[in-house]
Amino acid sequence: MRIFLVWTLFPGGWAVTGPKQVTVEQGSSLAVSCSYKPRYKLNSKYWCRKSSLWPCLTSIIRTDGSEVTVTQDRVSIRDNHTENSFTVTLSSVTPGDAGQYSCGVKKVGINRWHSTKVMVSAAVSNTTEDSNLSPLTTNPLCPRGCGEPPVLSQPSVIHLLLLLSIKVPMALAVAAGAAWVRSRGRSPASIACDARGSQC
Repeated sequence: MRIFLVWTLFPGGWAVTGPKQVTVEQGSSLAVSCSYKPRYKLNSKYWCRKSSLWPCLTSIIRTDGSEVTVTQDRVSIRDNHTENSFTVTLSSVTPGDAGQYSCGVKKVGINRWHSTKVMVSAAVSNTTEDSNLSPLTTNPLCPRGCGEPPVLSQPSVIHLLLLLSIKVPMALAVAAGAAWVRSRGRSPASIACDARGSQC
């Protein structure tokens, strides 16, 4: 009884084999290859979408038993008698293409098939929002890079040296002149008293 149940659920004793699950990126192409027993070489091969655990009744696309490629909308199928396998190709995959499918062999009586689950992943973008930003401009509070010492150009260095060589001596001369003017405004007696350090 157990053998009969296995034969019912998997007719042909794995006469058709293929991947149990495939994952494809949205927008790309899917290719699924299924192999079959040599005795089914001239049989029609098909690809269909399942709505339940039972085999699908209407095929999406099928061959006529030859090796001629058959194309319908986004789906194509091609049989290879030498390798005893056929390949189903689906182009421009969409999320709606995800689901349970069967690749099979048409046969008088009970068809032979293999179930494959198709999963569709989201497309991965190659660009990011910050790809055009340099590392030094990603922080608005530090547009030139935090922690980096300022770099002085050659004109800035020359200007700094001129300030030190001209303006500093001028400031010292002004201070000396002011001190001289103050000393000239005092009497000789007060100057002598300051020199002796005594009260006059």
